[in-house]
Amino acid sequence: MLTESALVKSRDGKRVELELLRGAACDQCELNKGCGTGALSRLIGRRPRPLVIESEQECEPGDQVVLELPESALVRASLLLYGLPLLGLLLGGLLAALLALAEWLVTLIALFGLFAGFKIAARFTQRLEQAGQAPYIRAMRVNPGPDSGS
Repeated sequence: MLTESALVKSRDGKRVELELLRGAACDQCELNKGCGTGALSRLIGRRPRPLVIESEQECEPGDQVVLELPESALVRASLLLYGLPLLGLLLGGLLAALLALAEWLVTLIALFGLFAGFKIAARFTQRLEQAGQAPYIRAMRVNPGPDSGS
């Protein structure tokens, strides 16, 4: 199981909006200056990464939670989000090339295959969420608030 800490930003019924509390691994790495990932992280900057999940647990804005995700869900999602669009790109380009079409048409059909792969992946991703392959709240640390502790 993969775990990640998050902060509850808002709650609307069962829908909980979370902000992931992960730090960039590149900050602790000795190869920070020569690493392409570290350079990309510095270029893009750090932005909050919102995540919306459905949960029965009672949590309020400001609470810190621990999310859990099965490894199999991560593998499936990766194959869907990367594999299907790439497969669509390759199959579209191959089909157009086998038909001996003009080069610009081969490119256009390959890009259409890429787009179709993204659309199919989006539909399968929704099915994974419905099948319980989405992150869920495993543990919760309630926000003590500013008045407690005195």
